[in-house]
Amino acid sequence: MHSDQKAVSILLISGRYRGGVNLAAPLALSLVVSLFLCLAPAAATKLPSELTTTLKSTFPECRIRLDGAVEAKDGEVYLPILPKVESGAKVVRLKETFPAASGANSKADIYVFDDGYVYVRVLKTVNIKTFPSFAELPQKTHQGILSGHMPVDLIVPDRFSLPASLRPIVGEINITLLKELPTIEAPAAAGEEKNNAQPVTHAKGLGHGSIFVTSPSVGTITLVAEDTLKKIAEVPTEGTPGGMALSGEHLYIADQSKNRILILDVKGKNFLGQIDLPDKARPKSVVALPNGKLLYVSESGLGLVAVVEAETSKVLLTTKVPPGPSRMAITPDGATVLVLNVPTGQLTLISTQNQKVLGSVLVGTFPWAVTVAPDGAMAYVSCRSAGYVAIVDIAQKKMLGGIKTGNAPTGLAIDAEGKKLYVALAKDNKIAIFDLATRALVKEIALPPEVDFPGMICLLPGDKKLVVSSESTEAIGILNVEKGEFEEKPIIGHGTDETYFVPIN
Repeated sequence: MHSDQKAVSILLISGRYRGGVNLAAPLALSLVVSLFLCLAPAAATKLPSELTTTLKSTFPECRIRLDGAVEAKDGEVYLPILPKVESGAKVVRLKETFPAASGANSKADIYVFDDGYVYVRVLKTVNIKTFPSFAELPQKTHQGILSGHMPVDLIVPDRFSLPASLRPIVGEINITLLKELPTIEAPAAAGEEKNNAQPVTHAKGLGHGSIFVTSPSVGTITLVAEDTLKKIAEVPTEGTPGGMALSGEHLYIADQSKNRILILDVKGKNFLGQIDLPDKARPKSVVALPNGKLLYVSESGLGLVAVVEAETSKVLLTTKVPPGPSRMAITPDGATVLVLNVPTGQLTLISTQNQKVLGSVLVGTFPWAVTVAPDGAMAYVSCRSAGYVAIVDIAQKKMLGGIKTGNAPTGLAIDAEGKKLYVALAKDNKIAIFDLATRALVKEIALPPEVDFPGMICLLPGDKKLVVSSESTEAIGILNVEKGEFEEKPIIGHGTDETYFVPIN
């Protein structure tokens, strides 16, 4: 018997009494229980020895933890998903990897072994750790993974979260589940049976890109497929979503009432978290540097523009600007951020080199939207109350004049060649097209009855279709700019404000 156990036994037998009560017995019993717990072996996930051998050859010089996870030589961590039924195979081989291994030293995200075990790499992304997207996996592999489970004794990495669609493999483990965009079932190909039990995340309509539309009045974000021009998903935010900016595979969405920036993984179709801003910040707009390292957020309630490091989601500093910073734009070279100041009728320019204000330009009453020419030389500002679009020389920080429009100009868009300017006229319910070389009106196109009081607009790739938001109806408009006709009116179900196109690579 161990010496500590022997001592405890003696205490139990020779316990002293005081006032007729044995004081040693309760203490001794407590010590016995504690000692038993200390000496009992720790619960561990028992991996088949055949799998262990293969893991060591797959991940050279790896450390296999008691919970079955693998810590590779390069510091990467791979978490196991155990099969529903053990295969009992005497030899285990690596069956496939995703992405497919391209060489002896190549690194994959997902390793599938022929005994049913799967190892998935833990990714560090934005402000959480998570798994790579399973959306591109073959259906059979995807179903096989979802039929398995993670070890009950798993040591969960710090700040680890998973999409809600992976709930089946999580079980009772304490892992945060992320809100996802609804999965969209792809149409069955000719001769194929439709499988209602297994919808896929990437619908056929997501092949080229998606149009994101915000509805701040009801707090939703809606997706419309670019190729079918049909509504494919709607996500509630419980806030007031507004301006959007794409950086890499992340879409950042300003949420004014919740004082935050929502982070959406456009490839995995799930929310990765949020960037918290100070109380009363009321973020209106967000833009990103071309390299994706920094975000700029207009805090309309505080009169500041926050500079956020995208990788860490940390606010590095703030730049003081005139009151009411609202919508923003950034020059193609990423050198200058342009900020509208609605109360003062100004356009403020900020250098991204030192985050300091370069100057402010008076443009007119109620500046509503700003866009920049493809060559980065000129900025165009719609002045809703003034009834014109101001033209600003960015280098000179000077207003050069204006383009007279109809009533209440709002959204703006410029074609890729920098030749045409599209202007939404909210009170006239029209889209006006101007020649930028001559500043002459080329055409005005009336909106259909289903689209009313247009706000922000955006051109789809190829400059053949223009997306028009509608504040007071439940549809948006898709204008064929070559024909001058509204060909589609996708039903959103709410009034809309911001429009943004996100390509899917």
